[in-house]
Amino acid sequence: MKLLISIILIVVAIAIIIGLGIVENEDRINTFELNKRQLLAIIPLLVGLGMNCITFVSANTVGVKYSAFSGTSKETLNEGLHFKTPFDKIYEIDTTVQERSVKDVMVQTNDAQFLTMNINVKYQVTTKDAFKVYKGYKTLDTLNKNIIANYAQQALSEVCTQYNIIDILGDKRNEVLAKASELLKEKYANEGVTFKSLTVKDMDAGDEIEKAIKDEAVAKKEVETAEQKKQKAQKEAETKLIEAQGEAEANAAKSTQLTDQILKEKIIEKWDGKLSKVGGSNGTMFDISSLLD
Repeated sequence: MKLLISIILIVVAIAIIIGLGIVENEDRINTFELNKRQLLAIIPLLVGLGMNCITFVSANTVGVKYSAFSGTSKETLNEGLHFKTPFDKIYEIDTTVQERSVKDVMVQTNDAQFLTMNINVKYQVTTKDAFKVYKGYKTLDTLNKNIIANYAQQALSEVCTQYNIIDILGDKRNEVLAKASELLKEKYANEGVTFKSLTVKDMDAGDEIEKAIKDEAVAKKEVETAEQKKQKAQKEAETKLIEAQGEAEANAAKSTQLTDQILKEKIIEKWDGKLSKVGGSNGTMFDISSLLD
């Protein structure tokens, strides 16, 4: 539409200039002069040329320039005003983060089990490589339909063949996603797209496999619980042993320190100066003087 308007304005301007020139100079065979009306007629000519030589790239998009003479340019245009030749066409491609959800993506594991996934992929057209998207797919919709889901399935299939079904559904799940994401990053980059994220919303391996996984998880938990109890009992036994050894060492130290001289001193410290009878009916007296020799 813009090109058509430009052509019409140019044609009208040329017709006005020529027409006014002929009327003004019909009696002047060898001269041609521009008057004010002819100069005013140049305005639509300039407008027409200007409309076809200036382009505006919308916000959150990138412009890809195509020329009938040189084909698709590798130099992309950022948002804003740009100059171009009348023979160039500018195609805009959205550069906001895109999202594609895919259901029932089926992969096979290295133990010959099949796993169905519901996945979500986020990606974004790379500004400097947007010409690749245009050359390969023309529009973002075509890109979305043709490679986003297909590449995601290829990456997941390639990685899942390295793991068994139990590992993928268990503690290796994040590792699988990380490896698949690295593959997608490389695959998308070749198409002019920046990979953002891969999310698995659901995994279904069938009732039989899921029951086996549940049973294994229960058994694993029981083993962990038993191991924890064993470790606790060992810890308590070690603590008691350490306490007993400490007490024995303390008693041994005390026994070593109780020499005869120390005993005499302790008896003297506690003696009140009176002699007590010790023994039976014979009234034998305890002679403390013997202890003081």
